[in-house]
Amino acid sequence: MSALSLSIFIGSLEQTIVAGSLPAIAEHFEALDSISWVATSFLLASTAMQPLYGKLSDIFGRIETLIAGLLVFLVGSAVSGAAKSMGMLIGGRIIQGLGASALISLVMVIVSDISIERERAKITSVFAAIWATSSVLGPVLGGVFTQSAGGWRWVFYFSLPVGGVAGIFIVIFLRLPRPHDSFWEKLRRIDFAGMIIMIGGMVMVLLALSFGGKDHPWSSPLVLCLLIFGIVVIAIFVLVEWKIPAEPIVPLRLFKNRNVGLALTQQIFMGATLFGPTYYIPIYFSVVKNSSSIVAGLYLLPYLLPITILSVATGFFVSKTGRYREPQWVGSAILTVGLCLLMLFDEKVTTGKAIGILIVGGIGMGILMQPVLLCLQTAILARDIATGTTLFVAIRSLGGSVGLAVFQTVQQNRLNVLLTPLYEKYKEHKNIIDATVQNQAAIYYDNVPDDLRQALIQVFVKALRSVFYSMIPFAGLLFILSLFLKHIPLRTKMAKTQANSNYKNDNSDSKEKEENHTV
Repeated sequence: MSALSLSIFIGSLEQTIVAGSLPAIAEHFEALDSISWVATSFLLASTAMQPLYGKLSDIFGRIETLIAGLLVFLVGSAVSGAAKSMGMLIGGRIIQGLGASALISLVMVIVSDISIERERAKITSVFAAIWATSSVLGPVLGGVFTQSAGGWRWVFYFSLPVGGVAGIFIVIFLRLPRPHDSFWEKLRRIDFAGMIIMIGGMVMVLLALSFGGKDHPWSSPLVLCLLIFGIVVIAIFVLVEWKIPAEPIVPLRLFKNRNVGLALTQQIFMGATLFGPTYYIPIYFSVVKNSSSIVAGLYLLPYLLPITILSVATGFFVSKTGRYREPQWVGSAILTVGLCLLMLFDEKVTTGKAIGILIVGGIGMGILMQPVLLCLQTAILARDIATGTTLFVAIRSLGGSVGLAVFQTVQQNRLNVLLTPLYEKYKEHKNIIDATVQNQAAIYYDNVPDDLRQALIQVFVKALRSVFYSMIPFAGLLFILSLFLKHIPLRTKMAKTQANSNYKNDNSDSKEKEENHTV
């Protein structure tokens, strides 16, 4: 388990760790205009690849695919750390993302292979807690590394020794059945057409979400074309998967059960409600409390710790009782209340009150995280566990991208309205106002008059409260969807997955099992 823990730790850490080092990287390469691609390139590559790793691990083997992903990730880490230009760094981050998606998703797949559903809740809850912890701590550690003697390059070099140890542990200690097909037989089983179409569609949609409202207006031809063509290509992918390949990347039989559609839709909203506070809470404390990037990141701990503790506790509860719908009802309701309470964040809120509000939101998310995955896995055939699990992880990442795109648009639109009177009142300080829009820390520069500083703080607080308000519907929809879930008993025996059936094209699930998983 140590090998899998280290794998998911470094894979999820690299999703967010660059947030604390972006200013230093932009200054080093003198490339502020392209700095966002250091984070975006990783997200694009990892999200687009995640659905593929499930099927690839069915064909080539869990360990072989995980090791290949780890090696790709380590190569990307080395390239990123040694980057001589912004282009080289972005290229390294793309390679990193391609490998990291295997580390994040295949760990959950392997846990599913080696455990029965009733016991799986306890194990996966620990890995979910590791994923959440490393994702939230990423920006803090990024700031620490950046301010250390080694500088920002250790944000990437850090993964090399940790990943090396994880790889050694995987090879020595992890024992799973290996596939018996020849290499050419494995290649023939790959749905190359579906792979290319799916990656193309997802990349276009993700690029549209990354550009929209930030680099380009949502109404710009570039964003609209990317979004429309991306959706069309994804629709073509669904048609291809339905009609052509013998072993599709995403078999449409997954969606026979309504719980699958509900669980995957929930992941869109969960990604938004998880990544939204993680991104905007540090911004709030940076603007209102004048906190450094490290201290602002530490304010996430009241949100993180309940997620970690309650995720594990809920896993044990589900394992003990076999009930996974009830925690979803309770967790989504508490999360909705917690996000509503974020509306109390203003320039006068006390630190104690802010911590209490964040704890409420963390409790809701912690209770909610684990049962959604189990709801999906109980609703699909055992041989589809890998595909379903990796698709689940990918849609959570996609949901985070959708949520952040929505929140950034809300913030920018609100700022445009609120800053108009300030531009008129402080015409001689237009450059200062523009600088604070690009970098909120500029509010506390010495050249900013006190009255303008207070006015800008009020503007940003109102804009952030609009963002917090826009998060509430996502949590509310999570609660509504959870009410329509059908209870399916957790298996109490080891099911035959591709991993324990020699990775052949296994169609041996009994008719009874097919019926049990169809609604």
